[in-house]
Amino acid sequence: MRKSGLLLLIVPAVYLVACSGLSASKSRAFESIKPGDSRTAVAEALGDPDVRELPEKRFARYASKPCSGACKERLWFENTLSLDIEAWSVELDETSHVIRKAHWHSP
Repeated sequence: MRKSGLLLLIVPAVYLVACSGLSASKSRAFESIKPGDSRTAVAEALGDPDVRELPEKRFARYASKPCSGACKERLWFENTLSLDIEAWSVELDETSHVIRKAHWHSP
């Protein structure tokens, strides 16, 4: 097998492993977050959010409804390797504590 043929097999495999690894890592961190946790605890677990969604300004890439009601801010953490098919969201109340969270992915 020539080098170019081998690369055509290796590059996609490395990409899939990296994407799956990032998903597993973020999912473990996401599971550690509980309702009532502070914004600081969320940042310690997941890092800085990729997107901050404020009330009534839906982040349409994943959500069908905007942050509303008790939600004063929704933080989005994307799997940057998944090409917009996986993200995690954490909703915060007016005191910057977790009220809801969700794992978003396309089938």
